[in-house]
Amino acid sequence: MILACLNCGTRISGKWLFLGLPWSTYTCPRCGSMFAGTLLRLVLTSLGVAVFGYVLIAVVKGRMCPGTLIVPGVIAFGLLTLKLPRQLREVGEHGAESS
Repeated sequence: MILACLNCGTRISGKWLFLGLPWSTYTCPRCGSMFAGTLLRLVLTSLGVAVFGYVLIAVVKGRMCPGTLIVPGVIAFGLLTLKLPRQLREVGEHGAESS
């Protein structure tokens, strides 16, 4: 269920999933395949994190109940980590130039 290498199935690093910039690439430590996020991933994760941030600010300012953070938090976490269609694209193999 968690994003994994499209070739060998090794889990993708959580550090890259949460902190990787949209134009950054990830190299699989097992098979050496290189991946990058797609525009769809950028849009979905940006919307999920933006909604979570909006609700978080509202909770901090006292305009919303802290319990309202649960649903946007779960959705944002899911968008960042779950294996959804067209989230990753292969950009090259280890030792080959990326296209």
